[in-house]
Amino acid sequence: MKKFLRLLGWVLGSIVVVAVMRYALAFWVTHSRYNHKCTAHDATFPMPFPLTDAEVKALSEERVAAGAAAGDPLAGTDLQAVALERAIARGKQLIGSRVGCAVCHRPDFGGGAVVDEPMFGRWIAPNVTMGKGSVTTEYTASGRDHAVRHGLRHNGRTSTMPSVDFVNLSDRELSDIVACIRSMPPVDRDPGKVVLGPVFIILLALDKSPLLAFSVDHMKPHAAEPPAAAGNVEFGGHLAQVCRGCHGPHGLDRGGFHPRPADRQAPGRARTPAVHALAGLHPHERHGSPGDLGLPADAAAGRVRQALSAGQPFAALRMSRSRSTARQRYHAAVVRYGAQRSP
Repeated sequence: MKKFLRLLGWVLGSIVVVAVMRYALAFWVTHSRYNHKCTAHDATFPMPFPLTDAEVKALSEERVAAGAAAGDPLAGTDLQAVALERAIARGKQLIGSRVGCAVCHRPDFGGGAVVDEPMFGRWIAPNVTMGKGSVTTEYTASGRDHAVRHGLRHNGRTSTMPSVDFVNLSDRELSDIVACIRSMPPVDRDPGKVVLGPVFIILLALDKSPLLAFSVDHMKPHAAEPPAAAGNVEFGGHLAQVCRGCHGPHGLDRGGFHPRPADRQAPGRARTPAVHALAGLHPHERHGSPGDLGLPADAAAGRVRQALSAGQPFAALRMSRSRSTARQRYHAAVVRYGAQRSP
């Protein structure tokens, strides 16, 4: 019996030693990857973008129509201020409808914990306002590019930013987003630093939850302007880039998972549908305006219930919200892109 207990002790002790050694190796591998320094191109673009010739011409015509002197209708007009105002408006539209910055960085953009669980660690979205505790107050255009489109910290090391969702943002779109965030009230808050917990360490070491900066081509140039807004595959592909983080990286042809914000829902992961799952819905039901179906209110409400019962909560949500033409065009483009990519 003593020999058996001694042997059992040796076996258990060996298992513990091997487990500790493997965890130590995982810890070293993970922190090496998280602190890996990448070299990215130096992207420079104006913040904000100046008015184009076409915009200046249109503005001149507006001023003439309003009674300004035809010889110099823009006399006394601060074109830089007009450009900033328009950039802020475009950035607000991007943040509210597509890029979803506030989901992680909070509605006030002061940052906070996206995941805060002892076994997983703390995944922090930093403060990006102009207040105290912000990490971006001194960022140049190149620094913004590295942070958003490349997933790199100010020192060139990898971060937890989901950069693959934003790598194809054009220079103008990123400039507009920055202009909008800069215009917001400064928030004095330091949300803390990223802490890697045991589960996250093991997943990173096994490359099961990779840092997305390693998936980005850091030398690939970015487009200066986004593609023209239209209900086609090119524009849909551009819009759908921000959907890959949840719906999967394979052209949205499969479902995926996304982490739930730590302070909003219980820890875990939620299933998201493949985009081609929307293919059976009426086009208006995909991008949200039951009124355009020519249905009375009760029938429109029935369509919403039908979408819910069919397991399409996102379609139901969109059907019960905006009738915006822009929203319809955006969703139509994304659905066309998803249909093309579907099996």
